[in-house]
Amino acid sequence: MDEMDAAMALVEKWRSQSRKGFLDLCALSLLASRDESYGLDMMEALAQAGLEVSEGTLYPLLARMTREGSLSPSWTTPETGHPRKYYRLSPTGQLVLAAMREEFDRNVAALRRIEGGTR
Repeated sequence: MDEMDAAMALVEKWRSQSRKGFLDLCALSLLASRDESYGLDMMEALAQAGLEVSEGTLYPLLARMTREGSLSPSWTTPETGHPRKYYRLSPTGQLVLAAMREEFDRNVAALRRIEGGTR
C-alpha cells in the first residue's frame, strides 16, 4: 500500500466516524424544519442537500433516536397507498438538537481559529 492509499484509507475511516454524529444532527434539523416527515421523504431531502443516505443507514438511525427519546413516531394510513411512519421531534429531541447545534458551531469556530492562527 503506497502513501496515497494509506492516506485515503485514513480519510475514509475519519469520514465514516464523523458522518455518524453529523447525520444525527442533520436528521434532527430536517425534522425541526418540517415539523414531521417519513423515512423516504427524509432520504430524498438529505440527498437534495448533498447527503446520500441509504435505507440501511437512515432507518436504524431513526429507530435508535426513537428509543433514546429524541423522536416521536406515529403511523398514518392515507386513503390511498400504504401506511407511513412519520417522525417528529419530541421535547427531548428539541433540547438535543439545540445542544448539538451549539456544539457543532463551537467545533467549526475552533477549527476556523486553528486554521486562521487566531485564538
